[in-house]
Amino acid sequence: MRQALGVILISVIAVVATDVTFKSTLLRTLWPVIVSPADGAITTTPVTVRWEGSQPLLVTLVGSGIREELGLRHSPFEIESRYFSRPGQYGVEIRSPILGSLASAERRFLVRPPKPHPTPVEAAPDLTATVRELNETVAKLQDERSELQGQTTNLSQENDTLRRENQELSAVVDELRASREQVDSRLAAIEAQQADLAREHRQALEENRFLRGRMESIPACTIWGYLAYPRPQTIPPTRRIVMVSNTRGEVFRGHGDCEAARRSDGTAASQCFCVGSPWQG
Repeated sequence: MRQALGVILISVIAVVATDVTFKSTLLRTLWPVIVSPADGAITTTPVTVRWEGSQPLLVTLVGSGIREELGLRHSPFEIESRYFSRPGQYGVEIRSPILGSLASAERRFLVRPPKPHPTPVEAAPDLTATVRELNETVAKLQDERSELQGQTTNLSQENDTLRRENQELSAVVDELRASREQVDSRLAAIEAQQADLAREHRQALEENRFLRGRMESIPACTIWGYLAYPRPQTIPPTRRIVMVSNTRGEVFRGHGDCEAARRSDGTAASQCFCVGSPWQG
């Protein structure tokens, strides 16, 4: 501890002796001093920062809720306007990249808004020409307004016509819908009737097939005959008899033979029919 205090004391004595001998200070090499901007100065952007001491140093801009690290900079340098979001109080901090906060300095200043550029005074316009142009524009607008009013009236009439036609079409659509519902009901009834007829047709086909089968199973007729009145002119006429043979005594074995004899017989009273078959015997 005593040795450290001795070294510090000797260093201080050496610095003071050097300052006296060379009429300058060596402290600037260790502790820089900010020269510009002045403490509490009111300035505009961009802000020029200048210091005395070692180069380069780490620079930090603080103020208005920001802390912007500007990195290593040499004196002097400018802080661009983009770093100042709004007017107000700011500060700049510099410190040694080696010793850090042990060799640092700080300066506060106020940034005011930039002066507005004067607006160039324009030459007075020709009011007469302007008024004339305005009058012409007003006249055109009035003509357009009249035309638009006429178009609006026509469109209103067309709208009324379309509304009436729409109502008529709605009524027609309702009638068509009702007619369609009736047609659908009739169609459903017809389809149901067709289904019943198809079912009855199938039943009739089955019965016809059954009867056809029974008829086909009946054996062919072997004796044919017809009814006749032997003496129709008598009063009362004689009783009917069944003729089964011709005048030659040949029995009718077929329908054709029976019909041939019946046509030539004036006493015939009926068509030919089967008189005898194997299943009747």
